[in-house]
Amino acid sequence: MPKFNTNQLVSFIKAHAITNYAKGWDVVVETMTDADIAERLGDATTQKAAIAAFAGIVGAFNEQRDMHRNEALLMGAEPTQDEVASGKVDALLGKQEPTLQDVLNGLTDLQKRVVVALLDAGIDCNGAETLDAMRSDNMTYADVADLSQRTGLTKSQVKGVLSGLSGIVDTDVEKPNGQPGVDQVLTDFGVIVAFELLAEGVVANPGPAKSEKPAKTSNVVKLPTTKKEKASPAPKKARSVEDRVLVQPAKDLRDVKPMTAGSKRHVICEALLRGTTMEHLAEVTGWKRDVVSSALYYDVKQVGLGVERKGGKLYLLMPEGVKKLPLRDKTTTRADALVAACK
Repeated sequence: MPKFNTNQLVSFIKAHAITNYAKGWDVVVETMTDADIAERLGDATTQKAAIAAFAGIVGAFNEQRDMHRNEALLMGAEPTQDEVASGKVDALLGKQEPTLQDVLNGLTDLQKRVVVALLDAGIDCNGAETLDAMRSDNMTYADVADLSQRTGLTKSQVKGVLSGLSGIVDTDVEKPNGQPGVDQVLTDFGVIVAFELLAEGVVANPGPAKSEKPAKTSNVVKLPTTKKEKASPAPKKARSVEDRVLVQPAKDLRDVKPMTAGSKRHVICEALLRGTTMEHLAEVTGWKRDVVSSALYYDVKQVGLGVERKGGKLYLLMPEGVKKLPLRDKTTTRADALVAACK
């Protein structure tokens, strides 16, 4: 397989992105400079490896595009001939797949409680209390023990309920930060279902059902008593965004990759050094919030750095031994840049 230098691969990726513009590669054409492309290529030396280096962000854009297109079709947009021929329209209109209302109607009370419990876990974590906000930063992670506590169900009951929520819940997701075990997380469709249930008033743990006491018969006449005024209910406690490590920094310095000075990756890390928000990152990069979210979990991790949410802001985490951002330019080798970052 022929090998190429970075400049050749940058030209190849730019041409490939233009050819595949409508397949998610528009993110490369519209938002990335040559330096950004070169940085994401990393150590790639073949065209196959170059395309693989962009799989994450292109895949995310494809999913977003499909999701928005499906919503448009459901709202009555005119389908293309290809969409009709492929059966996509029939599937969306319910001839092959159930509608959202069909799914809601088919859920049991216990399933509804578990789905809402997962949404509650996400809101507690990132404070995203709207559908769009949660879909752009889906943090609806919870394990069986957590769901048991939130719903009041036993762990066995929770496991049984989860087995019937295919397509709504991913039930075997690796825990963040290298923790043992697995989490459950709502799919994109599951987030929609959860917000619908929330709007219907479904709660994760309604508490024990109140049993009706039989009316007592007595010949004793009770004297009227002074009616006490009911105390006004205590205001609901505002949800707090959970402080947590979102991306763990590399433990081995060999996994730290210097970034190109002035690149979008550099801009993001500089902002994280000072403490920033998703909204500010979207502003300084010119990217949409969902792209920024992908960059935090993919780009920052790719260079061996970490991200922490603390006090409502996002901060950069450096690997042990790294004292400043590892930066390089055309005249600096990777090794020299890493040595400089550790001084």
